Amino acid sequence: MHHRPTRTRTALLAVALVASLAGCSAGGSTRTAAVDAASDFAAAIADHGGAEACALLVPDARQAVTDETHRDCADGVLDLDLPTTVRTASTEVYGRAAFVRGDGDALFLARSGSTWLVRAAGCTPVPDAPFDCVLDGS
Repeated sequence: MHHRPTRTRTALLAVALVASLAGCSAGGSTRTAAVDAASDFAAAIADHGGAEACALLVPDARQAVTDETHRDCADGVLDLDLPTTVRTASTEVYGRAAFVRGDGDALFLARSGSTWLVRAAGCTPVPDAPFDCVLDGS
């Protein structure tokens, strides 16, 4: 039986991204690294690699998986309705925050050292409101 948790609004992520707009946009290699991290996360979900997917999440997102599914992250993350591919329509990077938007889903990432980790996934825009995310580690 798969547990389908309720989707959460990502107000804090949207606010953090907007607040970071005061910084300079990052170069192409940084955008590529953020897209690669988002793609690696989606590929891990597609391959049923729960441990690999959880390794690509910020700690708060791993905790959110456990809280929502009442299972450890490696098992619980596979029960969520998360994207299994990233078809990048646009990528925005501002400082330590990144936003990768695809055809229907978006992912928010945070820089951790020299790598990017997923902060929220399975996010869809909501008119006149923050994003609605399946996984929200904000």
